[in-house]
Amino acid sequence: MSTGDTEPAGQSEGAADTVSPPFSVVIPAHNEEPVIARCLNAIINGVAAQDLPEIIVAANGCTDRTVEIARETAPSATVLDLPAGSKVIAMNAANTHATVTPRFFLDADVQCDYRSLLATAKVLREPGVMAASPRLKMDLRGCDRRVRAYYRVWRTQPYVQDRLVGSGLFGLSAEGLERIGTIPPTFADDTWVRTRFSYDERRNVAQDENGAEAYFIVTPPRTAADLVRIEARRRIGSEQVRVLYPSPHNGRINRPRDLRAALADGASIFDVVIYLGLKAAVLTRYRWNKLRGKSPQWVRDTKARQTTA
Repeated sequence: MSTGDTEPAGQSEGAADTVSPPFSVVIPAHNEEPVIARCLNAIINGVAAQDLPEIIVAANGCTDRTVEIARETAPSATVLDLPAGSKVIAMNAANTHATVTPRFFLDADVQCDYRSLLATAKVLREPGVMAASPRLKMDLRGCDRRVRAYYRVWRTQPYVQDRLVGSGLFGLSAEGLERIGTIPPTFADDTWVRTRFSYDERRNVAQDENGAEAYFIVTPPRTAADLVRIEARRRIGSEQVRVLYPSPHNGRINRPRDLRAALADGASIFDVVIYLGLKAAVLTRYRWNKLRGKSPQWVRDTKARQTTA
C-alpha cells in the first residue's frame, strides 16, 4: 500500500498552532479516471488551505490513472493505492487512516461541493444526529426519455423523501461511526448504513446557515437498459442486507398510494406508467438471475461516467 501526501490539510511545517480540518471525506475509487478529478475539484475548489477537509482517496484495484490524477488534483489528500478491487475493503481501509469527524463517504462519480458538506457536518454535530447527507439532485442531461420519466417519479418516493442517507453519499457523526464499526461485505453499503439508524437519527440538509442550497449531484444511467441492469444489482444488495444484516430500521415498502406524491409533484400518468414498467423489468431480471443461480457481480455504468468536466 502506498500513500500520497499524508500531512493533514490545514497544517504547515513549523506552524505553532494546528488547525483541525472541519470534516473528513473518504472516496473509494476503482478505475475512476474519467471522474475522480471532477469529484475532488468539487470539494476543494475555492477553499482556503486552512479550511480544507481531510480527504482520503481509497483507490482499489485500479489499472488506470486514478491514483495519479487524484494526487495531481488534490496534493493535500491522502491517496491509498490498494491492490484489491473492493469498495467495502477500500472504505474500511480509508476509515482506519481518517482522523477527523464528522466523516463523509462519497462515491467518486458523485459531485458535492465544500459548502454543502460543511453545512451537513454542522448538522452532524447536533445531539442525536448520527447520519446525514445534503439534498439529492439528479443530473438527467443525456438520459433518454424513459430514464427521465422514471426519475421524475422515483425522486418523490419514500426512499428519497424519508431522510435519504445514501445514493452515493452519506455522512456520519463520531457516535454514528462508533455504532457501525466495520462495514460488512455487501453490494449495498448505502442501504446497510442507512438501516443502522432510525428516522430520528438521520437528517437531510437542504440549506446552509445562509439559506443557500446544500446538495449533491448523482448522474444516473443514461439508458433504460442500463437502468434495469444496475437496479437489478441494487435489488440483490438490498435483499442481502435484509437477510444477512436485519435491522428494525429497514425502510418501508413502497405502496401504490405513494405514486400520488409523484402526480402532485408534476409527474404525468405517462411517467408513472414508465416507472412501473421499468420496476417490473428490474424485478423480472432480478428473479431470472436468481433462478439461474447467477452469482452477484458489481455492475457499473460507464456511460454515466463519461465527462469532459
